[in-house]
Amino acid sequence: MAVQLGKRYKDETTGIELLVIKPGNCDLQVSGRPMELMQPKVLPSAD
Repeated sequence: MAVQLGKRYKDETTGIELLVIKPGNCDLQVSGRPMELMQPKVLPSAD
């Protein structure tokens, strides 16, 4: 799997979050479970 620069990945069981600072091919796992890509939070507009 290719991780992307600036993206966050999370393990739901342990609550561990990672911020990718160097992209590339990597298999992100915690205790054998793959980490999932977090979706960005939608912020309200500042009108």
